[in-house]
Amino acid sequence: MIRVSKSKIVTLFILSATVVFVLFFLGYPNQTLKLEPNKQSHSIPKPKGKSNLVFSILKTGEAKTLEAFVIEGGSVLKLVTVNHSSFYIQHPKGNFLFDTGLGTKIEEQFTVFPLYLKILMDYKLIQTTKDQLSSNGVDPNTISDVFFSHLHWDHASGLKDYPNANIHSVKDELNHPDIALGYIPSQFDGDSVKWKHLTFTDQPYASYAKSYDWFGDGSAVFVPMKGHSEGSVGLFLHTENGDVYFLTGDIVWRKEGFLELKHKPRGARWIVDYNVDELGEEISRVHELINENPNLIVIPAHDNDAQTPLGYYPKNIGAFKLTSMH
Repeated sequence: MIRVSKSKIVTLFILSATVVFVLFFLGYPNQTLKLEPNKQSHSIPKPKGKSNLVFSILKTGEAKTLEAFVIEGGSVLKLVTVNHSSFYIQHPKGNFLFDTGLGTKIEEQFTVFPLYLKILMDYKLIQTTKDQLSSNGVDPNTISDVFFSHLHWDHASGLKDYPNANIHSVKDELNHPDIALGYIPSQFDGDSVKWKHLTFTDQPYASYAKSYDWFGDGSAVFVPMKGHSEGSVGLFLHTENGDVYFLTGDIVWRKEGFLELKHKPRGARWIVDYNVDELGEEISRVHELINENPNLIVIPAHDNDAQTPLGYYPKNIGAFKLTSMH
């Protein structure tokens, strides 16, 4: 008879439990997302007249990680790049930022996270939005409006880099800004922030019951997005050359999440997603939008593979001719 020592049994049990936990953490088995019948139209309205809008992507930082850590069912062998980006929208009626990416105080801000979040959310700073704008002749003090998809640390880090700007965020986003959920209160606390809380109108837009048309011409339309945080916001952009883009924040971290109806890994959902059921509904909604509008270009905030082919600041995206901001 072969006798197995108690220590070996305990070791085998611990190893087995660890493997099961890791697989569960990464999302195995996957959470199935179902398409719910939706009688609303998914057709995206055209702007009123010719659009004169262009925009740029500013890559402020990045991280390298396994695909399995950014999309449920992703490969444990494939390395992917996670971007920390902001978006600079330019229009004859005024320019604005959508998110700020990593800001000038990011190193100091990041120290408040507990060790496990520092490990999970490690980043490499490239260049802040403020510095990129300044080096291309744009005075950050002239930025009068900054909108946020939500106020997690990697989106709101540069909020106070624009002291003259009105800060637009859904008021509910500040209901539970806890560090354990990915918020850093020092990024947006104090009396110096000029809050202009974003309030949606009852005007439907595509399959969204509410919307907010910033310029009034249909070229930049904000919509409420459910699930990731209490006040997540998406932005539709109709550009000068007729293209349509949808900036979706952190509803998914890679575009495949929308195309293949996949969540973030389960462990990531535990930490950063507010309501997983509502988030699943939002992923399904965008999936249907893409199916009904095949020319729609969806840009998740952290998807390097979706952003890199479009090019980065100072390149202007959506112009009739290739142009750069000088």
